[in-house]
Amino acid sequence: MTTLYRRIGTALVALLGVGALVLAACSQGSEGDRCNPDLNAGNPECNGGLTCIQPPLCPEAYCCPTLADGGLAPSASVWCQTGCNGGAASACNAGDVDACAFACTNDPGDLNSAASSSCPSADAGSEASSEAASEAGAAQDGGSEASNPSDGGAG
Repeated sequence: MTTLYRRIGTALVALLGVGALVLAACSQGSEGDRCNPDLNAGNPECNGGLTCIQPPLCPEAYCCPTLADGGLAPSASVWCQTGCNGGAASACNAGDVDACAFACTNDPGDLNSAASSSCPSADAGSEASSEAASEAGAAQDGGSEASNPSDGGAG
């Protein structure tokens, strides 16, 4: 009789495990989770209130909050901010000149030697830094300055 109970118990555990996997596979992306914007129209990958969007100066798309006009809304997730947690440095290392101005100011330690050699020297740093910061703010929200904790902006 114990063999029968063991088999039932094993089958029940296996069934619960499969059920958990199915539920996990059907969960949608949380804020800052990577996503595929090509799937967004027919099968949204992101939880309610989030949109699969590629933040400015980022090489990948993430589930992020958006404004009514479709622009990027302020977010606590570093993946949903301009430069996306080193993404600008990665794009700069791959040759994206637009991302380099931001990366030189915000992620200089993540740049390879070729990319970092294109950064302005420390002597011209204050002018270049303010220019890159203003460009990043304009790119993030369509022109108005927004706070961005990852780039040292006032919060």
